[in-house]
Amino acid sequence: MCEEVFEMICSMDRRKIELQLVLQCAPTIAGLKTSNLLIVPKDLEDKVRMVLRHSGLLGYRLVYDKKRVIFLVFNRDMLMSYLSKDEVRDFLVKYGYRTDAFGYCLRHFQKRYDAYVHCRKDFPHEMGVFLGYPLGDVEGFIENGGDNFLLSGYWKVYSDVAEVQGLFEKFDVVKDDMVRMVSKGYSIKSIVSYYATGATEVAV
Repeated sequence: MCEEVFEMICSMDRRKIELQLVLQCAPTIAGLKTSNLLIVPKDLEDKVRMVLRHSGLLGYRLVYDKKRVIFLVFNRDMLMSYLSKDEVRDFLVKYGYRTDAFGYCLRHFQKRYDAYVHCRKDFPHEMGVFLGYPLGDVEGFIENGGDNFLLSGYWKVYSDVAEVQGLFEKFDVVKDDMVRMVSKGYSIKSIVSYYATGATEVAV
């Protein structure tokens, strides 16, 4: 994050949902990633749903955690396509998923994540695929217990370092540009539409 954008954020209302969405979910908003987690205070839950309405993105509430609510913000078509890959389906079956129904997969993941948050049951490592991480990196994380990674950024990387590093750099660029757009009054719907045209940086 450049100094200009950091100073911009410091001067903005941190409870503004549009700002939190671009800070936490910029790669998904830009169409570069299937999904991101969004964590906001509980009292902003309805505001999240209102801001996402008609944006083309969905917000699926995963869990209430103390005074916070955690959403999975996702592009439905992209996430469904990723979860339907044979290797991803085989991976999910190992964790008790029935992979023939997208809604069931979301509900099962929500239950497993809720059990982890409230009962400290096993962490649902399949979260990585619901966040669109490359399957090799999800499996690498599990096999290595989170150690021995080749690169750490938006997730821990175990292969294709150069390609993923370039992707991380794009994530940083779109996040900075989206903060500028929010500061100018752009809605999330308009930002999604802007990036859907293939734009890579904010218009001057």
